[in-house]
Amino acid sequence: MLLRLGELTTPVLNVTSGVARLWPLLRYLHAVAETPGFRFRAAWANTDRHQKAIASDDLGVGLGMTVLYGAFGYTACVDGRAFLHRLFQLGLLASPSGTLPKVGSMKMADYAALDGSGKFHLIECKGTQHSRGALTTAMEDGRLQKQSLVCSSPGAERRLIGQRLVVGAYMVLEGARRDTTVVVTDPAPLAEQALTLAPRIAAAALAEPALRLEIARALGTAGAVRTAVAVAQSDLPPDYRALAGPAQRDRAQAALSADEAELETFEEFGETWLGERVVAPLLEPLLLGDRVYRFARMTKSISRELLGELRESTAPSPLFQEQYPAAVARLRDGKVITNDDHAAIVRPGISFSSVELLEKHRG
Repeated sequence: MLLRLGELTTPVLNVTSGVARLWPLLRYLHAVAETPGFRFRAAWANTDRHQKAIASDDLGVGLGMTVLYGAFGYTACVDGRAFLHRLFQLGLLASPSGTLPKVGSMKMADYAALDGSGKFHLIECKGTQHSRGALTTAMEDGRLQKQSLVCSSPGAERRLIGQRLVVGAYMVLEGARRDTTVVVTDPAPLAEQALTLAPRIAAAALAEPALRLEIARALGTAGAVRTAVAVAQSDLPPDYRALAGPAQRDRAQAALSADEAELETFEEFGETWLGERVVAPLLEPLLLGDRVYRFARMTKSISRELLGELRESTAPSPLFQEQYPAAVARLRDGKVITNDDHAAIVRPGISFSSVELLEKHRG
């Protein structure tokens, strides 16, 4: 869950270096109790109220999206404003402006996700530690936000959109009589002040932003920041026409030449990866069972196979899945691996991120 949170809570349009994305592991690892289900340790009750509010927002995303990934098996999931930016570049918005408020009742939904059938889910995440009533109130606010992007007709809605969801988490301390609860709702739509998609959009065109930005985020989290920007085209304004394959290939080639020299190479899961791997001390020793952990080894990387494909695309299309069809096909093959002191999210031929707890470290 914390690995997923680290990936999802860093904006795609502001790419930063790899292992910095794993900050939730260090921030919240000591707050989670060693009990079945998710609960905060008893000492968390003394945490400052402001810090609790930040944790509620963060972990509302982590817990909620972990449940939704398990239910729908998302192929790609990117932050909502980055999704809008790319829709505007592709000319897929009927509205004259591709912007929504960054805050408030009509901001863009937190995430746009692509499921295995090719349909889209717009998702708003909420979290609280106060009460179930507070969660109900917060999720009512999300009712507007998940309807901030609408289709041109009821038929287009049925063809393109899988779910418009609000997911919320109510989190409790260890020893509480109630369990931590994740609630998923699909409330009745309200379309006031929404942006409207252009009519007669092909499902493949609507899928393009999520697929492109998912790969860009994988590149950025592994430390290939220049290549991530080149692939996302996030350095281009939203009203700049989306680049076709040859122009995209030339940008990626130049960026890869600069990025690869700065990345570490290692072998895992039967293939070669490039990325960043660091060992960091935990905030305090962590007791799990009869073992005391003091360090965490964190890894973010991308497959050499993916980098080779980014150099070769020549399809005269602005759509990512037509430029790089093999990479897009492999996005469906992700898996989560966990044991007592190790967790990893692996997408063969695409990326992997992992954390391993260590009792000792010889620097």
